[in-house]
Amino acid sequence: MMCSITYFTRINRWYNNSMKIENKICKTGMALFLAVGVLGCTVKKDSVSTHTVNDGNYTGIGTGYNGYVTVSASFRNGMLTNVIVTDEQETDGVSDAALTKIPEYVIDDQSLNVDVSTGATQTSKAVLEAIGNAITAANGNVEEWQKDCTGKNKEKVIEEESDVTVVGGGAAGIATVLRLQEKGYTTSLIEKDSEIGGSLRYFANSGQIVAGSTKANLEGVDTASTLAEDITAYSNQTNSPTLSQLFEDQIGETVDWQSKILGITFDKKIGYVPTDGLSLKSVMMYDESSGEIDDLLQKEVKVSGSSVYTNAGIIGLRYDESGKVIGIRAKKSNGDIIETTSKYVVLATGTSAGNLNLIPERDRNSNYLGLKTNTGDALALAKDTEHPYQIEDGSVIYNYLGYSVRDITLDTYLATKSILSKGVVLVNNTGERFIDETEPYNQISEAIHNQNNATSYLVMNEEVYQEWKKKLLSTATITKAEEKYLQSMYAIVPFSGETLSEAAVSADLDTQKLLETISYHNFEIEASSTNLMGKIDPEKPTCIIPLNKYRYETTGGLKVDDHLNLLDGSGQAKTNVFAVGSIAGNVFGEKMPGGAGLAWAFVSGKYVADEIVNALQE
Repeated sequence: MMCSITYFTRINRWYNNSMKIENKICKTGMALFLAVGVLGCTVKKDSVSTHTVNDGNYTGIGTGYNGYVTVSASFRNGMLTNVIVTDEQETDGVSDAALTKIPEYVIDDQSLNVDVSTGATQTSKAVLEAIGNAITAANGNVEEWQKDCTGKNKEKVIEEESDVTVVGGGAAGIATVLRLQEKGYTTSLIEKDSEIGGSLRYFANSGQIVAGSTKANLEGVDTASTLAEDITAYSNQTNSPTLSQLFEDQIGETVDWQSKILGITFDKKIGYVPTDGLSLKSVMMYDESSGEIDDLLQKEVKVSGSSVYTNAGIIGLRYDESGKVIGIRAKKSNGDIIETTSKYVVLATGTSAGNLNLIPERDRNSNYLGLKTNTGDALALAKDTEHPYQIEDGSVIYNYLGYSVRDITLDTYLATKSILSKGVVLVNNTGERFIDETEPYNQISEAIHNQNNATSYLVMNEEVYQEWKKKLLSTATITKAEEKYLQSMYAIVPFSGETLSEAAVSADLDTQKLLETISYHNFEIEASSTNLMGKIDPEKPTCIIPLNKYRYETTGGLKVDDHLNLLDGSGQAKTNVFAVGSIAGNVFGEKMPGGAGLAWAFVSGKYVADEIVNALQE
């Protein structure tokens, strides 16, 4: 039988659940705040290399960006000999330098007054605070540890000047850059990953909303007149109405620009398809795969003349004496600092789905199909105590089905949708069908979450499985090596049998319950003339595919005004600082319709670029 293969499953969890530190205090009974190691520290002329401090190991706690930072500090003969960060909740990648380098500097110099330009100022302060509290716990005097040792570990600074700095090289950032370069303005593109492209690399054969296009020559085009209304209804009114309306107003013109200027075309053979959450037929697949579009846009950026810096994560905004933003600071993976000087700054840093600390606790055991660099770096900027910005709360969005093969997680949404009429049923670990498979993916995702251990299985006959597998591999964003691996396998399904009963035994499901579920499913189809589902033959070879949940997107981000300007802590718009793409406001609320993410990336990027062009021309 074609689908027979030995069972295997491996859940790819790349994060362990971070421990929350609650109600912890250092050994002195208080967490003493230390304003040390930051700009303007006073040099202590009477500092010495050895200090009055008890020998032994002591614990200290500091307040970081995401929570507490706890250290264990060792003292001997008046010297700090070792510091271990025992617990922290800081952002991976962004905070690594602070967590590793700051203890080294303090030990080397026997001082708390060391350089903190490590890419995570708040985390640096937290580490210094924690070490200071450990000193206090060891009966030491923190003022003895104020010898000025700044300047010894300063990074190389690269200065970059342009009209506009764009932070983030995904679809939104690229759209912003290409539109500005098209209009004759210079740009500096800062990307945290090793290459630009962002989430385009994770959505093969993707599509987007194209409603309202006037020049794409697409047959049967729907207007975008109900787009904002649909988004509002689908999100249960948790979205930003003004941003959704901006989306509706700009989508048609943006699609025309994508086709005419960027060379992105849409597959006319497929035609418009309905999507979850929209009443209008508005979504078309790209004529190219998203990987091909990624290659196309990378070439467009290169020929545009834009300066591009990769492996560089934003660590702060730059301000003049009046408090106006004049550029950004970024830190490269080699430790170099990039300082840009620009009239405008556009933040396109993507979602926070790659940061475990910024998603609900119940969702932290999900596989993550997306960019691990999407850690919400721009959200850290909002918590700057001197220059705060407002944050718009959002939700985690799920694609409802995921399938893990070895270390490869595959998105099964399109494949499963394509075979609903051929016969497929979604059941839980008791063999019961718990939701209509034609429901919107967000509802199915929530239903899966509510099952025991969030476990679910797809059940289908072997001939249907072959179609499903073909579709699955054609829409997967995987490397050539991974594709070769999957194609070389006799099959990729872990559970199978010559009958439904045999497959149930293979999957360790309740055979009788599963037989009853499939029997009733077939009965419902026969009894209804409008049922869109297909029947499953229990006497034919059957395949059962275990599914795992994974997160792929978040909503919310930095709060913006109607023109996508950032709002500062007092609610005032920073007219030269914008946010685009998924970090901008809350255009979709708790649910995002299919095809909307990439569409909004291009819409917001082009829109902000045009806003900047208009301002520069005044």
